Amino acid sequence: MTAGRQPQAPLSVLAPVHPQVSGAAQFNTAMVTALGDLGPVQAISWRRLYPPLIHQRGTHDPVSRPTRLPEAEEILDWADPRTWREALRAVAAAGARAMILPWVHPVMAPPYRYLLRHAPPNAQRVVICHNVEPHEPVPLGSLLTRAVLRHSDLFVIHASQQRAELAQLGVADRPILDAFHPRFAAADLSVLPTSVEIAAERTRQSNPGLSLLAFGAIRPYKGIDLALEAMARVPPNLRARLTVAGVCWDGGEELRAHAATLGIEDRFELRDGFVSNEEAALLFSAADAAILPYRSATQSGVVQLSFAYGVPVIATAVGGLVEAIADGENGILCPPDDVEALACAIARLAVERARLVEGVRRGGENTSFLRYGELLRDALDALPARASRSRHRTRAMHLAATEEALT
Repeated sequence: MTAGRQPQAPLSVLAPVHPQVSGAAQFNTAMVTALGDLGPVQAISWRRLYPPLIHQRGTHDPVSRPTRLPEAEEILDWADPRTWREALRAVAAAGARAMILPWVHPVMAPPYRYLLRHAPPNAQRVVICHNVEPHEPVPLGSLLTRAVLRHSDLFVIHASQQRAELAQLGVADRPILDAFHPRFAAADLSVLPTSVEIAAERTRQSNPGLSLLAFGAIRPYKGIDLALEAMARVPPNLRARLTVAGVCWDGGEELRAHAATLGIEDRFELRDGFVSNEEAALLFSAADAAILPYRSATQSGVVQLSFAYGVPVIATAVGGLVEAIADGENGILCPPDDVEALACAIARLAVERARLVEGVRRGGENTSFLRYGELLRDALDALPARASRSRHRTRAMHLAATEEALT
């Protein structure tokens, strides 16, 4: 540090990080690491992220060994407001210039609303919108979301459609940073598999002509049933095989039965359960493409995880996936809910894969987590102080009320 120069105030990130396995923990871990490369960061994680009755499966990852991990203190507990106050005291003691929280689901409304409303007065309140509204309907979801987001000073969005969603909630009257979901760095997530290990995995899969991977928690909006139906229409000579790896909330019996009905059970594997970073690295490295037949989406970490391993993506043209995937360059896009189009996309992969892999390799320079951190810090530098912002909003509200009274 230059003599006489004041130390830089840290950014406080209140978010689940590794070893948490939910709440965009992998994203948060990479983001905190990148922000730490740019300046001081305080990371406050969760002891318990969700209400006990909501999340029945394991919440922590005891297996994965990321090669880069930020330091983080586990303070927050969804069910214990005392920990919310403890976290805010830690933010205030650090003299943080900003408090950053990721927004994923309305179930987080109680702690998030408290944290944002009671943030230290000098800390800008930043909400990273992974989702503005949830993929599946939630009772009072919009009401809860607005009750939280109205206390933000800056939104960070990963897809252009989210700007309209914020406007619909009536909270788009504050700065919005149009960002992107960054590309993960595979070498930061785990030790990479060797060529021998990748070849062994392909052999275990019976050496398919095309190995497709659907990765992540399995929920109805992700359209795995459509992928199964498309597999049944793919020409047999392509020898396509589908691996689905992630937690099935219903145990996966419906998908297995569907595959059996379609007669593709010998070309389909369901790995129901938590997938470690090391296992994910092997599955992606052995795949010819990731497949995302989503019915709806904002952005997807799976796309950027696939790109991290040099693997192209087949996806439906929904939400922010259109912005993340360049059709014919680093992946293939097809219409949603169209089984025939999805089958044709798989067939296209057999012809275009080498070019798509090269397109994935060329991309990524401008979508790194480091670049994301730079944009976030620049956006914070451009914000007025919270006190002046609050006065401006209050004055605007009084003017609006006066005008309404006079009309």
